[in-house]
Amino acid sequence: MKRIAKDLWRAEFILVASACIGLAGCTAEQPDELNPWGGLKVEGTALAKVGQGEIDEREYRRYEANIQTQHRSPNEGVEKYREHLLTLIDIKLMVREAEERGLDKSPELANALERTEHKAMVEAFMQEKIGLNIEITEAELRATFDAHPARYAVLGAHILLRDRAQADSVHTEIEQGRATFEEMARKHSLDENTGKEGGVFETYYAYDRVSDEIYKRVFSLDVGKVSEPFRSPQGWEVAKVVDKKLVPFEKYRTVIQRVTFLKKLEELKRSHIAELVEKSNLRPVVENLYRFIAAWNENPGSPKLTPEELAKPLYTYEDGMISLQQGSYLLHNIQLGHVQVDSTLIEDKVRNKGVSDLLLGIAAKEAGLDDRPIVQEQVKAERERLLVEGLWDELLETQLKINEVEARAHYDAHPEMYKMPEEIIIQEIMVADIDLANSLLHEVRAGADMADLATRHSIRRYSDENGGLYAMRSFEKIVYNEVMDAAVKAPDNELQGPIELVKPMPSALRDQLVLDRAFSIFKVLQRLPERVQTFELSQRKAEYFARQEKQQDQLQKLNLELRRKYNKDWGINDRALQEYAEVLSIR
Repeated sequence: MKRIAKDLWRAEFILVASACIGLAGCTAEQPDELNPWGGLKVEGTALAKVGQGEIDEREYRRYEANIQTQHRSPNEGVEKYREHLLTLIDIKLMVREAEERGLDKSPELANALERTEHKAMVEAFMQEKIGLNIEITEAELRATFDAHPARYAVLGAHILLRDRAQADSVHTEIEQGRATFEEMARKHSLDENTGKEGGVFETYYAYDRVSDEIYKRVFSLDVGKVSEPFRSPQGWEVAKVVDKKLVPFEKYRTVIQRVTFLKKLEELKRSHIAELVEKSNLRPVVENLYRFIAAWNENPGSPKLTPEELAKPLYTYEDGMISLQQGSYLLHNIQLGHVQVDSTLIEDKVRNKGVSDLLLGIAAKEAGLDDRPIVQEQVKAERERLLVEGLWDELLETQLKINEVEARAHYDAHPEMYKMPEEIIIQEIMVADIDLANSLLHEVRAGADMADLATRHSIRRYSDENGGLYAMRSFEKIVYNEVMDAAVKAPDNELQGPIELVKPMPSALRDQLVLDRAFSIFKVLQRLPERVQTFELSQRKAEYFARQEKQQDQLQKLNLELRRKYNKDWGINDRALQEYAEVLSIR
């Protein structure tokens, strides 16, 4: 569990570094002069310079497009772009510091960058060598556009929430009509900018301006519809489509061309790979193949082979070979970590899933695609990401341990984050037969132990363990349905039922039973109001939020420290930035 938590926090930091989390906090305490310790005077058209590298308009636009709403500067015009640019500079300075510490020399980094380069080369190869044969007619483009969400720009709204449970609760409140989307956004959304506006964004968003997750979850909805809760890089979200408007076909011609192109490209890719593998004259080296299989099955996922054995050929092909080391990597890469393998499985996976990728990579390198700017840009971005992560581990990870005092301080300061919803405690017996329900009702009224009967007869999940006791919460209405409706109105400690349930949820029943109806007898034992959960029950959550706050504070301190340390090595081109802002204001 500790490892999982650490990985989550690390992932959040990478999001911090790449999406400028806490941007307002990082800049609020800055002096009026953006670079008060000296700094590099930037000439020419670059927006900024860090060391020997420049940040041009293209890189900045790519970066800004990925900044999430809650991380954007509240300012407008050139000041907004200045703050975003400063955060990008902070990332570059973290990379610089990582290099100074030798983190760029690790074999793990080299291997990761090699994989990134390989993937980027293969993508470029598919585009340049195969994609050139693709022809697209105007009729095909129109047909794709008519069926594609890109034909709409969407005015959306969202509610940003801390976890799945709260997202489910908010979604249920909206779906049951107990609150409007706007009310829930104002009350619960962590996005303060949109929350006060009922969750509504300031502008319409087109297909090419949103993430894949938002596109998938939101763009397909009809106006007025609310999405199911979903996970995004910021947290858990519930979204709504406020309005849609058609966009001109010509405006998104390039988007539609790409969608149509990629579909045809995938078809040609499959055909090309089959031809490539066939021409390669791929042949197994039988003795090494069986040695590899034996070693893999002795220790699935981590075959015990000597360096000399790992260097031997598993397969040969024209002008090359696939080593046992590469074969092991391929099986890992296609998620066969702990599976027993045989020669048939190896042949299928290595030939059809792995070798094709290797051969495409070889063909791409021979074509000189490793020097393409698009390939180098991807490698550069991955390098920066990994160095920032490495610097985080080295400098800050040990500082982010949260003790009980810090967790309790957060708990005391933010009671609204630790609230428990209203609960109705009931004891219930649920059965699938009305006659049995009436019989059990009679037995309970005659003095039989209800807990014992629930243990023996109830089909409700876990009734055999808890004697039919449950705590029902408002956001679980979909689970209990008719029982919850009846319990809300029922007097305490009075036996109720049988209550008929229509198509009870299988996941709430023993053995995932699928029933058209069931029958419930129950009594309400206690009603608990909304309340703040005890610190003992909230401690792990408090540690999590306290760590987030500490993380942001440490990141701000690190950024300021690095700006001072490298004060002669970075600068912003105010003239170019002003021109950039003026051009955007005209559009």
